[in-house]
Amino acid sequence: MSEKVLDTARMYIVGDNDAVPLKDTVTSGQVQLDPTAGEELRKQFQAQIDQVDTWLERANNSIARPAPLGANPVGDKMREKFTQRAEGEPYSFVSVMTAYRTVLEQTKNSIVEAIENFNRLDEEHQAELKKIMNS
Repeated sequence: MSEKVLDTARMYIVGDNDAVPLKDTVTSGQVQLDPTAGEELRKQFQAQIDQVDTWLERANNSIARPAPLGANPVGDKMREKFTQRAEGEPYSFVSVMTAYRTVLEQTKNSIVEAIENFNRLDEEHQAELKKIMNS
């Protein structure tokens, strides 16, 4: 029995049977968000994105900066090792925060699209109601 491996760079909605990518459910129109609640949620995600951007900027200015260990073979190797750990390895701070930021951005975009779904559905219902009232 093989287990399905999910892409960790995407947000999923977990249901009874399977995990479905959030973007797929939003794009299909299955997810709608009230504009007031959705806007508050979007602001929270944007605030978190801004925080991650600050962390990444600080990381690039400090931990990912080559350490001044001298111009010698040992210093060069240690500097390379520390820089790689800070920004180059799959589980380095910079790599993890960059992936986290990507998921936050994708989710924020899905929230905006879900608000648009709500507005579109609301407009369709208003048009139907006007037709019924005018007949």
